[in-house]
Amino acid sequence: MPGPSVGIAVTGKREPSALLAPLAALVTIATAWLLKQAGAQLAAAETAGSTNGVLWLPAAMVAPLVVGVLWGLAAWGDRRWWRLLGSLAAWLGSGYLLVQGPDTWQMTANVAAGLLAGLAWRHRWRFDIALVGVAAALAPLVVWAAVQMPVAKQLQEISDQSLKVLEQQAPPNTDPAELAKAREIGRQRMAQLVDWTLRLYPSLIATGLLGQALITLLLVRVAGRRQGLASVGWGLPPFARWRLPFYMVWALAAGIGLLVTRRAPWADVGLNLTVLAAAILSVQGLAVQYHVSRRLLPPLWMVAYWVLMILAFVPMLVTSVLLGLADQWRDLRRLDSGETEAGSQ
Repeated sequence: MPGPSVGIAVTGKREPSALLAPLAALVTIATAWLLKQAGAQLAAAETAGSTNGVLWLPAAMVAPLVVGVLWGLAAWGDRRWWRLLGSLAAWLGSGYLLVQGPDTWQMTANVAAGLLAGLAWRHRWRFDIALVGVAAALAPLVVWAAVQMPVAKQLQEISDQSLKVLEQQAPPNTDPAELAKAREIGRQRMAQLVDWTLRLYPSLIATGLLGQALITLLLVRVAGRRQGLASVGWGLPPFARWRLPFYMVWALAAGIGLLVTRRAPWADVGLNLTVLAAAILSVQGLAVQYHVSRRLLPPLWMVAYWVLMILAFVPMLVTSVLLGLADQWRDLRRLDSGETEAGSQ
């Protein structure tokens, strides 16, 4: 499929796109080095029992997204592949010289995700394919984290810390027998929670990766439009008109079918597939609710409605899944008939 025509404003004799790839490489090198220093300070603060290192956590969460967006802009707007490849080689070489190898590969996963996001917008990939591609680029981050510290060990440490906190909050005059009984009940409940988390871990990770990939794609899209990059005749519809491919219904049905067999490991596979498909279908259900609330409620009441839905998270999630399924079968918003709400274009 041919790529879209890309409009780039020209200032003087130089295209702004000529600076995107070198800028992305420079920012990536600086970000990786700063995150390395932040990690060292966080480890030192944890050893000393201080909470000062926690101040770095917001920056550590936002910085990789900024890196991905910059590389997405470079892949979308830069017309010269040699400049893009040269900037990528500069980052890898500098990363190994200034940053440790594992940290370099972690940041490179965000670089790869950004590049795929930019290519997706530039060449008009199907959005579901782009989403899976960007999520796959981010997957090595999860694999690396699991190798460094197994999931079971992470959850066990969280469980032990939670039990210690509960014991510390017990009144000083608590009967030792009652405290031992409460401690045993807490261990059993924590063990059940750890077991369920381990069973659902694949679907939770997949959902998180898809969510991060979606954020990356949307941020690259917004930043690209601000830079004058345009995909003529192609783009995402308004959120009120979002609809997922019908194969997600079959994925949900397959997951439920495997789940009801109650045979390992197929039941666990079915459980994760069901949770993942339901989470994805809930996005369409949210779009249906947004469509209806925009049409029927005044702005103030619409804000109140969404605040209540967020507070009642589990009912909102269940309702969203059911509405997503109903919209797949019955086309509740009449999208196939061509009817659109006023102002949705």
